[in-house]
Amino acid sequence: MEVNEELHEVAHEAHTRSAKQIGLTMAVVAVLLAVSTMLGHRTHTESVLVQTRATDQWAFYQAKNIRAHMYEADAQMAAALGAKGAAEDFKSRGERQRGDAERIRAEAEKLEAETQATERKAGHYDLSEIFFEIGIVLCSISLLSGSGLFWRLSFISTAVGILIAARGTWLH
Repeated sequence: MEVNEELHEVAHEAHTRSAKQIGLTMAVVAVLLAVSTMLGHRTHTESVLVQTRATDQWAFYQAKNIRAHMYEADAQMAAALGAKGAAEDFKSRGERQRGDAERIRAEAEKLEAETQATERKAGHYDLSEIFFEIGIVLCSISLLSGSGLFWRLSFISTAVGILIAARGTWLH
């Protein structure tokens, strides 16, 4: 009888130790999930801010372009009225506005590219969240079923989540 009780105690202790390891694994994966979620949210916010700046640049570009057309029309009207000096002044102002518009357009295109890159980065964080969540679920299944297989599978899911998040972090 003592041997039977002793075996039961050893089995219970092993099960308790295993449950603690799985619980610790779940806690670590939960921290990784929280970090990935925070990075994803911040990156999505950054993307919105960059897109807003790009939209502002496009609006500024349109304003400069409209002014360039207005000055060109004014130059044609002044030339038709015989005001040669005014026509040259309007023409030079139009050319300056067109040059400014082209610089602004280049900046807006650069911001658009930055927005797309930031969204790709955020997508990596979102995808890594899924793998961390799968890791937590696998640990839960392991606790409920008593099977170590699901616990080991949680390591694979977590590693994939880490790799995806790391890849997103180093995207430019």
